[in-house]
Amino acid sequence: MYDIKISSCSLSDIDFADRTFPFSYGVLPVALATSIAKLGLLQPPLLVAGENGYRIVCGRRRLEVVRNEATRKVTDESLAVNVCVAENMSLPELFRRALWENLAIREFNLVEVADIYMAASEIFRVEELEQEIMPALKLPRRKRFQQRCQAIAGFPRQLRDLLAAGSIDGETVDLIREWSVEERVALLDLVAESGLRRNKLREVVSRLDDLARRDQVSPLKPLSAARKFALGEGDSVNVEWLRSHLKTLLYPHLTAAQLEFAARQEKFAWPANLRLEPPPDFEGGKFRLSFTFTSSKEWEKSCDKLTSVALEDIDEICRRS
Repeated sequence: MYDIKISSCSLSDIDFADRTFPFSYGVLPVALATSIAKLGLLQPPLLVAGENGYRIVCGRRRLEVVRNEATRKVTDESLAVNVCVAENMSLPELFRRALWENLAIREFNLVEVADIYMAASEIFRVEELEQEIMPALKLPRRKRFQQRCQAIAGFPRQLRDLLAAGSIDGETVDLIREWSVEERVALLDLVAESGLRRNKLREVVSRLDDLARRDQVSPLKPLSAARKFALGEGDSVNVEWLRSHLKTLLYPHLTAAQLEFAARQEKFAWPANLRLEPPPDFEGGKFRLSFTFTSSKEWEKSCDKLTSVALEDIDEICRRS
């Protein structure tokens, strides 16, 4: 029969480095710090005795807030806090308790999911892992999701921080999990220079990976070429230039089609307020013709100009090479 006792414990007696129960990773919520500053620890954290002090089972974020505040105020780490100490509980029992108590409060970020899965895989049998832990984490059984967790567990701190903050998604992890350390560092530098996040970052990484596989080179090569092209003032990278250049490198026919389309339009004396746009990527679809006006007279004038455009000009524009 297990037992949980309420006790007083100093911060210095807690092993914050221990990650046996990895249920917290990322920036501490401001609301939590505000609540603790006003009301204190309403719910004592759950600890268990370990080799280097008490291990944190539940309540790591609460304890880190208290420790940060103590450090800010230069308070002695012998500061005591009220905690619950578990005795005679097995590791799987403690892990389950921590899992479900945390899930009752919030959803886990990608790093937490990966760390929890990796820790659980060392504690539980395969059947328990697949039937209880993975469904709780909303982790599909497909192999790529397990490989994703393994990759995240081995990522450097900077990448893990971006993942925890939601700046990088799981699909991007799938793309870079086989990248070298040097390639990942270059990607981190690019993120710092450009501010790329989430969907646009995934797009850039996907194109870098496609270029690397197509040309059988390191992603560093197309990344370096695109970065030089998109480098603006103050060593910042223009995201739209970067995306455009990578698209050009990946689809060289697109650049040729754009240049040819522009050359065709230069032949014609089209009204200035008429704008013709080709189908996206010149693949199927329809041309888009638009014009602007601010009054009924301008409308009539624009319509007259539009009807005056020679049909042979339209035929030339629509002709596919």
